[in-house]
Amino acid sequence: MKRFPLTVLSVLVLLDVLGVGAFWQLDDLRAPSATATQVSPQTTTTQVSPSDEFGGSFSLTDQYGMRRTDLDFRGKYMLIFFGYTYCPDVCPTALAVEAEALDKLGSRASRIVPIFITVDPKRDTPDKLKSYLSAFDAEPPSLRPNFVGLTGTDEEIAKAADAYGVYYQAHIDGRVTNGADYSVDHSGHTYLMSPEGKFVAYYSQGILPDELATDLMLKTSPD
Repeated sequence: MKRFPLTVLSVLVLLDVLGVGAFWQLDDLRAPSATATQVSPQTTTTQVSPSDEFGGSFSLTDQYGMRRTDLDFRGKYMLIFFGYTYCPDVCPTALAVEAEALDKLGSRASRIVPIFITVDPKRDTPDKLKSYLSAFDAEPPSLRPNFVGLTGTDEEIAKAADAYGVYYQAHIDGRVTNGADYSVDHSGHTYLMSPEGKFVAYYSQGILPDELATDLMLKTSPD
């Protein structure tokens, strides 16, 4: 995938050219306590609120086909966003905001791993995640780590989403014949977890790169 300059403006212009428009659906603005919903005929619902118990373990597959767990990121802050590669607006905008904010942190960015967990494992294979996330790769002189993309089975994704109180629901009906033409509603918050895997903060849609960078600098400062 061809890279493009990682600014929020560039993402919005790209979406406008594609005729998508940068708009958010109501389901993308649900609070972190929203229901976690599995993308399958059977759904699970659990109420989760940000607290010391927020977040949890996961075991998923990254964009290189390697199994990754939350323990792999101990000693680093995790900046976690749940989305999907076919998302027309919310996801690329959120990732561009994260990338631009991390670029502003200088050497501090090396302590933060941005993680993208798909809510559409049916289409988001490791190869698809690798291609999609390459557009957001860091370029010199940026010191931020590249995005880690994670996918898995429906059950594995549902478990991870449940731990973070993430809502998602695919809109698939009998008219879909090629397996590609459907959307997924999902909550659109970004979660900051500590080097010990504990909840630190969450960021809502609409936060600006400068605002995110300032708060990340504050919250990841050494004690």
